[in-house]
Amino acid sequence: MDTFTDLAPIAHPWRRRATLRTMLRMGHVRRVNWRVAAGAAVLLTIFFGFQQWAAQATARRDLDLPKSMALQAVIWGAWLLLLPLMVRTAARHPLDGRPTARWLLLTIAEGVAFVLVHAAIAGTGRWALGLAVSSQLGTVLANTVKAGFASNAMRYCGMLAIYQAVVYHDAVRERDQRAARLELDLAQARLANVEACLRPHFLFNTLNAIAALVREDPRAAERTIGELSELLRGSLYAEPSREVRLDEELAFTEKYLGLERVRFQDRLRVSFDISHEARRALVPHLLLQPLVENAIRHGIAPLEAGGTIAVAAAHRNGMLHVTVRDDGVGVHSPAATHGSGIGLRGLRARLAHLYGDDHRLDLHAGPTGGAVVDVEIPYRSAAS
Repeated sequence: MDTFTDLAPIAHPWRRRATLRTMLRMGHVRRVNWRVAAGAAVLLTIFFGFQQWAAQATARRDLDLPKSMALQAVIWGAWLLLLPLMVRTAARHPLDGRPTARWLLLTIAEGVAFVLVHAAIAGTGRWALGLAVSSQLGTVLANTVKAGFASNAMRYCGMLAIYQAVVYHDAVRERDQRAARLELDLAQARLANVEACLRPHFLFNTLNAIAALVREDPRAAERTIGELSELLRGSLYAEPSREVRLDEELAFTEKYLGLERVRFQDRLRVSFDISHEARRALVPHLLLQPLVENAIRHGIAPLEAGGTIAVAAAHRNGMLHVTVRDDGVGVHSPAATHGSGIGLRGLRARLAHLYGDDHRLDLHAGPTGGAVVDVEIPYRSAAS
């Protein structure tokens, strides 16, 4: 899997671009590393100071090396003073793609403003230190703007480009770190899918039920073995990033429920309320099975009389809403461990992998008891 992708957008390139743009726009203002900034200012002062002194010496003008260094120190010292404000200004609208006309106009306007403020600071500094040719502050400021506008504009563009590059590098690095964390979460999700169907107590109970059917109803036993085989095969080869139609997911969940009905008989009752639009929606493979299993294992199984599970799905406001409700022991019962098992943790990881922040998975108590799991994901329909 490409490590240069984000955890959520690995499966969808359009989301990959959108997520990086969001990270750039919502990123914090990067603090100025004053050691690096001051060191760079000193090096630039020395470099341009020697250059200016050498150029003036060639032209046989009266400008000694200390004065040349002092002039450059004023120039780069003024930029050093403006650096925190420049960083905060640039952070408000980072370059997150191809420059737009609005971004260019805003950047040019800010650049002109910074160049003029720099001219005011640098001109005042030279005048106060006696480094200016004229003794009139107004004349010094005017000459500073006229003589240094182009060069200072280039300096501003260079510093802005460095800042944008650093911010972009930070966003990409953070995205890579999140992708690495998701790789681990997805590996755990794969194991959770296998564990959900290879859990010893589930296999033990199912095999016991099959053993009883072998004597009483051989055909039913054969059918149950086939369903168990299909369920295990589907779980072992499931891909966390794969999406299927909801009606396919319902068919897979029905296979699981068929095995559980062998054990629970009339103690387990399941109802489905799935809209036609919802059936065509793309959902993560093994979305429903962990939720239904959780409801059976932690909600229905502890009750001697069993209970009912209601599965509903509908399309509303561009989102697919899926609900799994049970009338079992409830989320606050000591017999329940809703929300703390690997099944739900794995499902949360897979939803984050596919949809980033554009999803919701909530577990809460039902209004009349039991537990309710609500899932919301972006609605995308598959071809019929």
